[in-house]
Amino acid sequence: MKLSNLLVGSLFVAIVSVELAACSGSTSSSGGGNVGTLKASVSGAAIDRAISGAQIIFTAGAPLNDSGATTIGTFTANASGVFASTVTLPSSAVPVFGNAVDPNNSSVVLSSYLGQSTALQAAAASGVLTSSNLPDLDITPVSTAALAVYYQVNNSTYANLTPATYSSNLQQYNSDILAIAAAIKAVGDNLCTPASSISSTTNLAAAIAGQSNLTSGNSTTLATAATILGGNCASVLASLPQEISANPDFSPELYLGDVIDSGASSVLAATSGVTFALEGIIAESGRNTASSSVSANPASVFGDSAVSVDAKGNITSTDNKVSGSLTGNFITLTVTNGSQHYSIRGKIGVVQSALISGGAAYSIQGGGTNTASNVLTNFAAVLSTSGVAPIWNGITPPATATANCAAGAFPVRLESYGSEIGGGNLSECVVPSATGWTVSAGTNPSYHGNNIVSATPSSLSAPSWIEVSADSPFILAATASYTNNGTTTTGSTYYVLGTTTIVFASSAANNLFSIHGNSLTRLSESDVDAISGVGIGGIGGNNRYH
Repeated sequence: MKLSNLLVGSLFVAIVSVELAACSGSTSSSGGGNVGTLKASVSGAAIDRAISGAQIIFTAGAPLNDSGATTIGTFTANASGVFASTVTLPSSAVPVFGNAVDPNNSSVVLSSYLGQSTALQAAAASGVLTSSNLPDLDITPVSTAALAVYYQVNNSTYANLTPATYSSNLQQYNSDILAIAAAIKAVGDNLCTPASSISSTTNLAAAIAGQSNLTSGNSTTLATAATILGGNCASVLASLPQEISANPDFSPELYLGDVIDSGASSVLAATSGVTFALEGIIAESGRNTASSSVSANPASVFGDSAVSVDAKGNITSTDNKVSGSLTGNFITLTVTNGSQHYSIRGKIGVVQSALISGGAAYSIQGGGTNTASNVLTNFAAVLSTSGVAPIWNGITPPATATANCAAGAFPVRLESYGSEIGGGNLSECVVPSATGWTVSAGTNPSYHGNNIVSATPSSLSAPSWIEVSADSPFILAATASYTNNGTTTTGSTYYVLGTTTIVFASSAANNLFSIHGNSLTRLSESDVDAISGVGIGGIGGNNRYH
């Protein structure tokens, strides 16, 4: 059975709404805290086909089959993939997970983090544990991969897992999570077969994370996945990360997380109802919803200066180019760009105050489709109030030379992927200015020897990055040359403040580079200047620069 059938067909990805509502009279005292019995109600329509009898298992403490996992609810989906039942939450502050098992292929096991039991209880007790708290609860290859990476880099424990640490994990290990998610999807779609010692897709994710350097050096995650899967999987894995990142069901899982975050301020809470400017990059992936290679429109700059968000989260614009809704950090948008129309699903987070001046700005990243062609599309944008400007030199580079860069420059690592790129690392040194970057190659580039498709290291040359225009100050652009396997292509590069990807656009393709190693990509649901110790105004905290 294809993984896309399990996920896109009927389980959580295909949901219209997810509601966990407190059952009246169902709380009791145990272990010094309240235990709330919650009714989980899922309804939706099959996008591919229904998965009859899908097993839905909620666990506390750890995901299914991991040490420390306690089952708190087991349900069987009906013939349409729909279920409704109750979960009894533990009174202690432990993480809660949703898990899915395909009864026709028990090796396909997926997990997702919902949040802390105490936060779920608090929301239920106040009567607000609804789809407003969990607007996009998905169990996907991405959420499964994210948990495997978190477990690996946090001393093989979920004891300290919180919404904040999960969000930081997503942002710091974005490309590694994408690579592992690609491997899971390849197995679920019967494109690759792992060794007999790999008993499940969660086991596969753990094996790849355990045998990779992740982003703590010369990342080997994609190559490790290809090695573990063997056969022709190197070429299969080449296009899947970009396909996943553009998929409207999978893409939102890559940013901030789908969890109950007790005490987090709602995005836009202080500015609801005012007029915003939305500026971003729309980049079609060259893959459609059937996972086929198709013709893609070149990446383009999008702008709309007349966007409004009302108190209920409804998004409109006076020129009718933008509409949608906002619930927590989950955002849906319908965007008209010239003659093209896009349906977008993504996440929105606060741009750190050190990187902006004059008001509020929120970064959006997600995936969607061109509604006419069904081409999967990456979307990155900033939503800002009037008079806000970016501060591109809001991060102070190290005063002394690093292993890769001279004094006054901060190093970043670009993980390249796409149908023509296929993986590999590019180290760059950035000297920030008020209106952009000066970029050069690092003195000790951490190329990943092969880029799993070719043995020749890839390279990106884009020395001078400046703001696109006065109307789009949150987007940097540069003319670039990209060399892959000895072939050089000239095009344009774009970077939207606060996002995790750089778009390389040419007449041949729109490819992506996942960017690591600086606080430009650190977002939060509330206006705070740090996530998990990440420093602003300097290089420090838990960042890793390579």
